[in-house]
This record gives sequence, C-alpha cells and structure tokens, in this order.
Amino acid sequence: MVEHVDEFGNVLEVVTRARMRAENLRHRSVAVVVSSSDGRLLVHRRSEDKDLFPGWWDIAAGGVVAPGETYVQAARRELAEELGVDATEMTFVCDGRFDDEHAREVCQVFQVVHDGPYRFDDGEIIEAQLVTADELGSLRRTERFLPGSLAMVLPHIPGFTDPVRCSSVQRVEFTVEPFVEGQPGRHVTASVDAVKALGIAVEFGPFGSECTADGDRTPDVVAAIVRAAFDNAATHVTIDITALDE
Repeated sequence: MVEHVDEFGNVLEVVTRARMRAENLRHRSVAVVVSSSDGRLLVHRRSEDKDLFPGWWDIAAGGVVAPGETYVQAARRELAEELGVDATEMTFVCDGRFDDEHAREVCQVFQVVHDGPYRFDDGEIIEAQLVTADELGSLRRTERFLPGSLAMVLPHIPGFTDPVRCSSVQRVEFTVEPFVEGQPGRHVTASVDAVKALGIAVEFGPFGSECTADGDRTPDVVAAIVRAAFDNAATHVTIDITALDE
C-alpha cells in the first residue's frame, strides 16, 4: 500500500502500489546519496524486474515511503534493503518534487558516507560502482539515468555538478502552434512522440509540454521537436531551455 498525497505531502488516501503506478498518483519518496570517504559517488543499475525504469542507472538509493512511515525511517529501511547499509548517521540534504508522465513524487533527500561492503540482498540493484565526477559524466553519456534523481538530487551533490566535468541537466519546455484548447492536433502530438522516441519522458500539458534531459542530448531533443512539428503543419514553435544543476 502507498499514500496518495497532495503537492505538500498531505495524505489524500491510501492506495495499492499498482494503482499508484497505473494512475501516476503523487506519493512520498526518499533518495539517499551514498558516497565513500574519499568523495566518490555510489551509482547503481536497477533490476530488470523494477516496475519503473527497469535496468536504468540511478545516483541515489531509495524508493516509496510506506503508509505511516517517516522519511527518515524509509531512508534507513531502503538503504538496508537495497545496499545492506546500516545508516547510523544520515544527513538531510533537501526537499524535492518531481512530476512527469511516469512518476509524481514529493521527496526528501539524504546523504550517507559509507565505504562498503555493499550487498544487494533484495535483488532491486544488480550492480553498483563508486565513481568520480568525470567517471559519472562518461557513464551518463552511454547509459540511461533516472530523470527524477538527476533533477532533484544531482544539483545538491558537491563536486558533481561542474558542467565541465559532468553534463548538465536541462529542462526543455515547448509550445507548438496553432493552439486549440482541448484539441491538440497532430503537429502537437507528433513533437511529443518524437521526444519520447528518444527515450525521454515528456509531461504533456494543456498549454505546453516539457521534459528533462542531459545537456548533451538537448540538441537532439530540440531537433526532434522542430522537425516533427513542422512536418505536421505547425505554424510556430516556442522552446525554452533551463539548466537545472547550476
């Protein structure tokens, strides 16, 4: 069971996890950044059995907060389950919110320094490695990382947000015209589909759409939007790009 919450984390109802995923209901979550004493970051690849983003990489451990559970309790539980880490000391980092077509969450981010060993007893993680900022940048150019973690967590990890050492994360907001309220034409839906075809989630709204992508993929996103829109008789395309990890 999972708590369906409003944007402030207030509980609206308790639902099944299956319903939460099917209807993309907002829920509480935790993310725990694990770093070694020499400053490297622990990144991991998710199991292919996960109900969301199977096989993708993540920069933080964590998951859904159980009904009645505090954020701290959930963070300690997730660390123990996923990495076999007993978090006796855990530092609060920030509050976060993230909404896209796959997940809507109100999150608290924590950080733990732990040199291992790490165990993957519950099978949710199938491999992990400690990386420097340069190594994370290289890995992100070849592997898919959870967009929510990149948006909410990465900007708060000291030393890992330097755009020279690690690709930036950018939000791309776009509007395709002509605009008819409640009746998006093919010129609108085609541009959204073109971004999704790149493996990037899109939040489709009544007045515009947006997505989050690594900076080195933003040119591909923009090109896909423009090409699909004008190939389907768009008259005007507005694109706004914001760096999220500066």
